[in-house]
Amino acid sequence: MTPRPFLAARWSHIILLTFEAPEDLIRRSIPPEVEPDRWNGRTHVSLVALQMLDVRIKGWRIPGFTAHPQVNFRTYLRAAGEPGVWFVRQFVPSRLIAAVGRLRYGEPFWPTPIRSRVVDRHGEVRAEYGVGPAAFGWHVSVTGSRAAVVPPPDSSEHYFIERAFACRTRPDGKLGVFRVAHQAWAVRQIRAVDYRFDFGSLYGAEWEFLNRAQPAGVVFAEGSEVAVYAPMDSPGIRGAAAPP
Repeated sequence: MTPRPFLAARWSHIILLTFEAPEDLIRRSIPPEVEPDRWNGRTHVSLVALQMLDVRIKGWRIPGFTAHPQVNFRTYLRAAGEPGVWFVRQFVPSRLIAAVGRLRYGEPFWPTPIRSRVVDRHGEVRAEYGVGPAAFGWHVSVTGSRAAVVPPPDSSEHYFIERAFACRTRPDGKLGVFRVAHQAWAVRQIRAVDYRFDFGSLYGAEWEFLNRAQPAGVVFAEGSEVAVYAPMDSPGIRGAAAPP
């Protein structure tokens, strides 16, 4: 019997701003049971901004929590031979969502103001996300083609967006895995990118070097319906794509 997801939603207008990061820093950020994953021999982190729409918890739409933007900071790993992600921090605009994520699932959620806007016109789509107090000016804006295509399996876009799982160390010390099922995401051709963040203030002093780094890549994905399954033990990881 296929298990029922504890959360279903549509993840939309997904931006990945990806940077190279030293492997020793990645190793300090993830548990020893997993191995850093590499693209072309190098390790990476991504800032990921998206809209979560039509959110359902065990099939129920909860008033006030059916839609919100989210901004994550993640790195890439392998466990049981499968590619996954590890979240350094996850920003959401709701204190309640952040508290449930931390206390119930051990995820590094933090509440902060997030603003989002999508403009679709003249054959282009632009997604904008602002993080933290508006006066700080922390934001990412990406413009892409209206048309989108699924990237080939050997592309960098596929590598960064099609992951098998997300994992977290549970309170009992074991490695827990969140499976997330979704169709392959189509990506837009990038036409313009603008961003400003203080990575040290947002994610810790060890990430401050990203303030001066150039992105290794930018992805603008359409997104799709997704199903998130309750965390389970890590052995035998197979299948599903991971959350953004």
